[in-house]
Amino acid sequence: MSLDTYTFLQHTTDAEKTTVYTRGEDEDGDEILIPHPALLIAQTAHQKLYITLEARRRYLTHTQIPGEDEPEIDFLRDYEEVEALLEDAGLDGIHDGEQGILYHNLLFLLMNP
Repeated sequence: MSLDTYTFLQHTTDAEKTTVYTRGEDEDGDEILIPHPALLIAQTAHQKLYITLEARRRYLTHTQIPGEDEPEIDFLRDYEEVEALLEDAGLDGIHDGEQGILYHNLLFLLMNP
C-alpha cells in the first residue's frame, strides 16, 4: 500500500527535507519556477544528499563550505558521485555518532516509486 507523499512530508522533520526549484514555462510561455520536494537520504560532516520526489528522481547535494553561511547546491549527474557520498555517509548508518543513511526516507522512496 502506498503512503500519500503529502502526508509523509507533513510528518518529516524540516531538517530531513528541502524544496528544489527548477525553471519551466507556463501555458503562456512565461518562465516560472517549479517546486520539487526532496528528502534527505544521506549525510556526512559537510554534505547532505537529497533525492527529489518528482517522477524523474534527481539527486542533489548541499555542501557546507567552511566560513560560508549558505550551502552550495549541486545536482549530481553521475551515479558514481551518489555512490561515493552514500559510502562516505556510512552504509551501516553511522557517521560521527549521527545517523548517516536515513533509512525511513529510503524505505518511503522504495515503497512509493
